Amino acid sequence: MLPTKEDIKTEFKSCTNAISHSVYETVCSFLNHSGGTIYLGVNDDGIIEGVNEAQAETLKKNLITSFNNKNLFVPVPYIMPEIQRIDDKTIIVINVQPGQYAYSYKKRFWDRNGDADIDITEHSELLLNLFERKNPHIFEERFVEGLALKHLDTDTFNYCRNLVRVKNPNHIWLQMSDEELLLSCRLAEKHNQKLQIRYAALLIFGTDEAIETFLPRYRYEALYHLCTWQQYERNEFTDNRYDDRKTLRCNLIKVYGELQKFVALHLPDKFYLPSGSARREDVRGALMRELIGNICVHTDYSLGFACFFEIFKDRVVTKNVTRLVPTMNEGAVNIKELGNYTKNPLIVKVFREFDWVEDLGSGTRNILKYAPIYYKDYQIFIENGQHFSFSITYADSDTNSDTDSNRVTNPITNPITNPVTLSENQIVVLVFCVEPKSAHEIMKHLDLTYQTKNLKTYIKDLVSYGYLQLTIPDSPYNPAQKYFTTEKGKAQI
Repeated sequence: MLPTKEDIKTEFKSCTNAISHSVYETVCSFLNHSGGTIYLGVNDDGIIEGVNEAQAETLKKNLITSFNNKNLFVPVPYIMPEIQRIDDKTIIVINVQPGQYAYSYKKRFWDRNGDADIDITEHSELLLNLFERKNPHIFEERFVEGLALKHLDTDTFNYCRNLVRVKNPNHIWLQMSDEELLLSCRLAEKHNQKLQIRYAALLIFGTDEAIETFLPRYRYEALYHLCTWQQYERNEFTDNRYDDRKTLRCNLIKVYGELQKFVALHLPDKFYLPSGSARREDVRGALMRELIGNICVHTDYSLGFACFFEIFKDRVVTKNVTRLVPTMNEGAVNIKELGNYTKNPLIVKVFREFDWVEDLGSGTRNILKYAPIYYKDYQIFIENGQHFSFSITYADSDTNSDTDSNRVTNPITNPITNPVTLSENQIVVLVFCVEPKSAHEIMKHLDLTYQTKNLKTYIKDLVSYGYLQLTIPDSPYNPAQKYFTTEKGKAQI
């Protein structure tokens, strides 16, 4: 059955009597990306026009000759076109498997982007990405020049030992030195009595300083948005893109713990008592454990792009760079279609010791098990490509309530009269607002981010105490709104 349209792995070419150069460019793109099929004799709309039947064998031979021409393709690919008959018309089908190496056509490098072929020769970042994808040595397995034991965090080693001790008091790691532990997990090797340490060890055990030195672009971004994902995508909150943010440039053991804390801070914890059990089960923790574990062990760290863990009012979204796998579809993917390909087997092996990830395939089963318990109307969206995005809803996206985190509400109808102990920064605000100031000006003056908790502490609370007053009290959400210190507030200065 002929596909109905062009996509990441499908290309139509008319080529009735001759082979166009664009065919070879597409071949090069498919070799460099994740493979695909080219149909000669089919127009851009997917309508079969057919090639000249009398020329079909000649066209096939010309294709094979070009594929084997070292002046055209480097390295030379092995591709065998096929002549087929469909609806009484002759077409030529070129099935291109993803190449093991980076291929060029006429000294130009081509890659696939959607249904288009892109010349990336002059784009250094894209070209580097291509060669990185084709590198036969997984990034985590490479040795880090200059990395030594002193660059690894002793506290992280001890923390990991404590984790396995809980599970198994006789765990072999408890009897090992740091160096022996690295060697046993293949995170390091000894050559001529010199210890060579892999990137996987740096990612798992590295100190913050070592990671900054050897992986300067590595980081995780945890963001909390006090809006729905759709509101964020529609750019409805231009002044406040997030309400809490944590940038992590630490090893993956610490990242895992910090992301768990972030989840506990911003996601609702729902009570669940399994049938026949008297012990409550942490559904939130079990579900988020899979998302956090997956982003940690399946990210391609070679290019240094940031990983994102974002919480919205209706869903959690993770984004990370991944290594393209030929057996996995690109574009929208069903969770049941996720393969069992391990992107970083050394990191997975360590994480499995703590039960942070499990056997291949069990993560998908756990997500499908806990998601409907956490939120019965859950939806999962997965987008696969060079960047992998996983999204799961945990609440209704309908927002009739006020979710605009830009707004500083006016709670004042009856200011409190009891004495209040103000912080130093609150007093700074009162001094600053002797002349009316906007919320943005106040946050900038305090060198604080414009987010809900800061607005509450340094504006909303001061208003509730009667120390600040709105310049436009009848319209608290007015964009021109400012705040000034009352006489009562001045008495606190």
